[in-house]
Amino acid sequence: MPYLTTGSTELKAVNQILASVGQAPVTTLTTEETIVINEVDRFTGSISGTTLTTETANIPVGTYIGGVGVVTGTSIAVAGVQQATNPVTYTYTINISQTLASQALTQSKVTTRVETQTNPDVAIALNTLREVSREVQAEGWSYNTEFDYKITPDSNDEIRIPADVLQMDLNQGYTENIEKDAIFRGGKLYDKKAHSYKWTVETVYVDIVWYFDWESIPTPIQAYIVSRAAAIVSSRIIGDTSQYQILQQKELTTRSQALEYECNQGDYTFFGAPSHGNFYRPYKPFHTLQR
Repeated sequence: MPYLTTGSTELKAVNQILASVGQAPVTTLTTEETIVINEVDRFTGSISGTTLTTETANIPVGTYIGGVGVVTGTSIAVAGVQQATNPVTYTYTINISQTLASQALTQSKVTTRVETQTNPDVAIALNTLREVSREVQAEGWSYNTEFDYKITPDSNDEIRIPADVLQMDLNQGYTENIEKDAIFRGGKLYDKKAHSYKWTVETVYVDIVWYFDWESIPTPIQAYIVSRAAAIVSSRIIGDTSQYQILQQKELTTRSQALEYECNQGDYTFFGAPSHGNFYRPYKPFHTLQR
């Protein structure tokens, strides 16, 4: 199979890493998923087609149904509907058609889902790629950094941090932010000075660094991530000192190219970025005096 040298998908990036360490490319990153299901309750019911009839109420949608003769993977698809019977019964719609007389059945729920890559080298390459992608993006580049971003606290006057946010800090261009010191804590924005998660203002202005999926990362940054990940993968699965040094040189080259791209895209000057406001922070003696 030809080596995939270009492209922006994770598959092609993983193949670049594998090729860098002398491993064969792959055609898919599909993983095997193992579902761990634990029994939570038992009840009596019968099944006719896709209808489960039972006297048990409030069986949650998604609950797996088990028992003698029950098709593996049977689960509740639609919530139960109370019937005008004596005693009261409930009918649920299940996902697999089958027929069973009234008998003892079990309710089970998924407790964990375990994903495993069948090829260990591919798993290491993919995990390393994602790990390095997050590390590099956390540095904050022009493509994933926004200044003066408006955040609205929720109904509890709290600001929850989305999963795709790598950094968030108060924009110091606003008077109300000067006396605050914001940090991440417990998935929310916390004010260390007020010792509180509460943000009583209507709008909070922050500087934010986003995490982007692989396809949304600019090509020069992708190249740097791949070369850096390749060096790490080499140390993890090959252990060849000479190969590692060569890949480190490649990493330095791609980082310089990424920085050149960043300088061009960011329009940086010594005195700040006029198109987005002056973010240059000069030395101020009173900062030292405060210490």
